Amino acid sequence: MLPSQLSVPTTTIGVAHVLASLLLVAAGLGLLGYLRTFARGVLAEPYRARWRYLAVGVGAAVVYGAAGAAEAVGVAPAVAFRRGATLFLFLFCAVGLRAVHRSVGGDPVGPESWGRWLGPAVVGAFVLAWWAAYLLGPSSAVVALELAGLVLAAAYALYHAVGTVRAEEGTSVAAFVRQFVPALLAFAVVAAAGHVGEVFPGTAAVAEGVALVAAVLAGAFLFTTAVAIRQQTGELNRMYDPTTWRAAAVGGRDYEPETDD
Repeated sequence: MLPSQLSVPTTTIGVAHVLASLLLVAAGLGLLGYLRTFARGVLAEPYRARWRYLAVGVGAAVVYGAAGAAEAVGVAPAVAFRRGATLFLFLFCAVGLRAVHRSVGGDPVGPESWGRWLGPAVVGAFVLAWWAAYLLGPSSAVVALELAGLVLAAAYALYHAVGTVRAEEGTSVAAFVRQFVPALLAFAVVAAAGHVGEVFPGTAAVAEGVALVAAVLAGAFLFTTAVAIRQQTGELNRMYDPTTWRAAAVGGRDYEPETDD
């Protein structure tokens, strides 16, 4: 086999990584634009609050894609940005889905509830532990902490996503969550596959292939989430969707659509 033929797979994989990363960037930027419209122009009160956390998570996905593309073409400092973006992606998406769950009334937390301060305390402790391990600890400690945080964040986000859909079945919020959660899970597979390849070098090729496929799926689901939001903008007056109702002046008084009890 000629040397030029031996280099083809590596070149092909490199190009595939760049394209997958650019897909994440494009889909993430598009979703950010539609998410802003969704929160400010589609949703009604009180459902439009707290969506900024999810916007930060989607922004981290954009940074992850940009850093991945830079890393694929040989920019060494991009590795640190990609790792940091992974942390922010899962933390803010988990916190954001919890906030959305609370906004639809599916996860009531009173001012005296222990859950009101426990969540921020756990998130803060994890971030401090992650940075301490990243700056001071061995690479094995960073991998172990990231895998543990990845599993906890994904499970936490999935719990609140299921609760949100159950609380607001058939609404625009439920439609958004149904499309967004698969993207988050695909990102989890990408991150986990990268760690598996580091811990078990013999599986590096398989882990790289799984991560590449999962990255493409993550970009595709980010795109379908944006499409789902775009569909909602044309249905602002849908009946039986309290998340998009608007008050209208009818006969000199405010009128809200009614649903059967």
